[in-house]
Amino acid sequence: MDDLVILKAQEAFARRLRGSSDVSENTRNSQAIAKAWRAAVDALDPDRYRIEVLVAPEFDQRIDVLDQSSRTAYEFKVSGKGSHAEFYKDVVKVLLWNRRRKERIARLVFITEEEWGRKHLDTPMLREYVRYLAENGLQAKIAYVRHL
Repeated sequence: MDDLVILKAQEAFARRLRGSSDVSENTRNSQAIAKAWRAAVDALDPDRYRIEVLVAPEFDQRIDVLDQSSRTAYEFKVSGKGSHAEFYKDVVKVLLWNRRRKERIARLVFITEEEWGRKHLDTPMLREYVRYLAENGLQAKIAYVRHL
């Protein structure tokens, strides 16, 4: 895996609870994984990676990680459930970011859990949407993390 940000997501995801049906416990675990991932990325190079970047105050939305060097936004949805809705929302965040700034984001990497995420994201419509985004100047990639 070449991308260190995705690698850090995989490392953080390795701590995921398995087999628990307690919604609160799973939510807390997902939040802890996302927090550990952001901290690990920040430790790579705090001058390069911006963490929890505000899209705009009136939207109250943040981009998980922004790589200022490659102009890449990273979003990590720990649970693959509902990942398709989160992907579309994250694309909108990037589009709104780009509309308001000279330094535009060129690429979005959406990271999620493979088992459920692939069921929701590996669809003809979403693949076509990613092609459309590329034709209009935004590269989008979906990266999966898995239980090791």
